[in-house]
Amino acid sequence: MKEVNEFVENAFSKNIIINYLQIYRGSQKIGEYSRIEQKTRLNVYSVSKSVTAIAAGIAVDEGLFNLNDNLYKFFPEYDFVKAKNIISKIKIENLLTMTTGLADSLFFLDDKERYFVKDWIDYFFKSEFTDLPSMVFKYNNFGPYLVSCIIEKITHLKLVEFLQPRLFDKLNIGNPNWLECPKGHTIGASGLFLTIDEMSRIGLLLLNQGKFNGQQLVSKSYLELATKNELHTINADAGNGYGYGFKINDDLISYRADGKYGQFIFVLPKEDLMISCQSFDDRDVYSFIWNNLIIPLKNKA
Repeated sequence: MKEVNEFVENAFSKNIIINYLQIYRGSQKIGEYSRIEQKTRLNVYSVSKSVTAIAAGIAVDEGLFNLNDNLYKFFPEYDFVKAKNIISKIKIENLLTMTTGLADSLFFLDDKERYFVKDWIDYFFKSEFTDLPSMVFKYNNFGPYLVSCIIEKITHLKLVEFLQPRLFDKLNIGNPNWLECPKGHTIGASGLFLTIDEMSRIGLLLLNQGKFNGQQLVSKSYLELATKNELHTINADAGNGYGYGFKINDDLISYRADGKYGQFIFVLPKEDLMISCQSFDDRDVYSFIWNNLIIPLKNKA
């Protein structure tokens, strides 16, 4: 495919490492690139957040919880006196939209706290909260992580176990690998390992509004909410906007699952396009892909 060849050559000239790339129009694969012959599972980092958001949709579909349910009711054993007036108002939707009122982003998986904090739920409840829920977007790992913990609380299944018969098995993602916190809860926000083929199957599920191989795995109505800008206010941290675990693209219509070092699932419903990518670069890989691959594909559509 000409667009793929030109994109890969451009990336190579700038020393941007693209490991795998796949392009689908509808259900048909129209382009592919592999730097490594063997397709191996790689950490998709914050693409994991989008998969956790899908899990939340499945839980809502099954009536396990409501997006307006309060966070605190699932964790009565934890002390949150410090910011009770804020924490008591946090809903599951705030966890998904990252609008809990946190003063800062707490820690990510490469930060030093990752190596000594044992109880992440307790750490969240004892953190500093400065804003009422829904008022300020603060990108963080703790919203998706707590969604994972809530699903585990309700079902007595770790997030991976919950998703295996409902999502992973249906997408032919066998024996999924997902990192856990020190307490043994699926991290939810990061640490899911997928091949490029597995990422693409998740992307096709999204492109087909929650349906895969003719089976509705997560409701269309939930995904419509999850993949549009759900923020009442946009700040610099929010970019073009944020849904439930999904970032809004530069066209303000399409969206993506977005992970560190250039892990992406781009979904462009208007063009019937899905692009999955696994790279390894700490530069702005999103803008590079958007400008040098997706815009040419959009213009061709």
